[in-house]
Amino acid sequence: MKGIDEMKRILTVLGVLVFALAATYVAAAPHHGPIDTVIDAAASKKPGVHFPHGKHATELVQSCDTCHHQNPGLTAGNDKDVQACSECHLKPAEADVPDMTQMSMKKNPFHMLCINCHKQEKKGPTSCNDCHVK
Repeated sequence: MKGIDEMKRILTVLGVLVFALAATYVAAAPHHGPIDTVIDAAASKKPGVHFPHGKHATELVQSCDTCHHQNPGLTAGNDKDVQACSECHLKPAEADVPDMTQMSMKKNPFHMLCINCHKQEKKGPTSCNDCHVK
């Protein structure tokens, strides 16, 4: 019985150590925002857009403030509060701010930024139904 109790104690200590190491790794790992998100604050005429944020944040876009222009210097791991796009771009008060309720390629901030980037990089969806999947 003494051997079994000793083994249980060792396994318990190992379990606690593994948990502590995993928690330390997660806390130290840079935060890149949500892995996937749905952009649907203005979804009335078309369905919301499933956006692979994690892939963009870790593989495709060089700088966070490419998209998060209100957060200059934003980097992975920052604890900075990041404003939702809809805070400024959902029916904006100022006429010169792009409006995410517009379907126009020249007035909707996502159409302007995302589609222009997809065309420039020659990858990623560029037509309405490629992003707005029913």
